[in-house]
Amino acid sequence: MSKPLVAICGATGVQGGSVLQALLETGDYRLRGLTRNVSSDKAKALQEKGVEMVQADLANKDDLKRAFEGADIVYGVTNFWDPEILKNPSLEAEQGKNIADAAKENKVQWLIWSSAPSCSKGSGGKITEVKHFDGKNDVEEYIKSIGLSFTSVNIGCYMSNFGYLIPLVPNDDGTQSLPLPVVHEDTYIDLTDTASDTGPLVKAVLQNKDKYVGQRLPVVGDRLTAKQIADTYTKVTGKTTKFQALTKEALEGPFSYMNTGEFLGMFTWFRDFGYYGDIYGPNGSGALEATKSVGIHQTTFEEYLKKHAK
Repeated sequence: MSKPLVAICGATGVQGGSVLQALLETGDYRLRGLTRNVSSDKAKALQEKGVEMVQADLANKDDLKRAFEGADIVYGVTNFWDPEILKNPSLEAEQGKNIADAAKENKVQWLIWSSAPSCSKGSGGKITEVKHFDGKNDVEEYIKSIGLSFTSVNIGCYMSNFGYLIPLVPNDDGTQSLPLPVVHEDTYIDLTDTASDTGPLVKAVLQNKDKYVGQRLPVVGDRLTAKQIADTYTKVTGKTTKFQALTKEALEGPFSYMNTGEFLGMFTWFRDFGYYGDIYGPNGSGALEATKSVGIHQTTFEEYLKKHAK
C-alpha cells in the first residue's frame, strides 16, 4: 500500500514549511509542496529532500486542480499579507474557496484548513474590520457547506510578531517599552511559535483522523497578558521592559502603521472578546488547554525568547 500523498499549500512559507518539515521527518507520507516559484532557493532545497514541488497560484483554480491530483490530504493556508490581497482583501476568501473546490473535485479525503475566528460574528457585528480573521472563517463555513471532510487549525498570535510588527522601543533610562494599541495590561493574548509548532500539531492530527476530523483545534503555546509578555522580556533579556498602552490618538509617527481598521480592530477584538472569542470557552480561555490535549509540546513565550530575543 502506497504512502498517503499530502499536498501542502504555501510550502516555502511559515505554516506550510512547518507542516512539510514535520511530515518529512516521519517518512510516512509522500509530500507535494505548492509554491508560486519552483525555482526559488527554498523550493530547490525541498526538492533535494525528496519533496515534489509544483507551481501553483492560489488564485488560479486550474493550477490547484493539477496540484491536488492524486492527493489524499491537503493542508490549506492563505496569506492575507500578500500585496495583492492587501489591495483587495476579499481575494483571501476567494483563494481559500479555490482550495476547497479543487480538493472537492479531486476527491481529496481530508482538508486541513488554517482558519481563524470570525470577529464580525463573534462581536455581534461590532468589529467588522478584521478581514484576515473573517476571510479565513468564511472559507471554513464554505468547506462545511460543500461536504468536504476537514479539520480546522487555528493559529494564535505569531510570537515572531513581537520585536518585528510590534516593536520594542528603547527609553532614555535604559529600559524599553512594549507598545500595544487599545489593549489593557490585563488583556490576554494567545501566542504561537508558528514556525516550530504548527507542523508537529498537524502531524499529530493526521495520525488520529477519527479523533480530529470535523474538529477545530487551536495551536497555542502560551496565553499571557500584555503585562506578562513585557515581564517575560524582562526575565529573559535582563532589560526592564514595560507594557505601554497606546490610545488610538497616540498612533502617529512611528506607530502610524497601527492606525488602520485591520490592526485596531484586531486588538480591540483581543481586548473585548479574546483572541478566539468564545470558540474555546469564554474569551478563548480554554485554547491553551485544548492545544495541550493533543499531547505534544508547544513552545512557551519564554522558550521562544530564549532562542530568538536579541
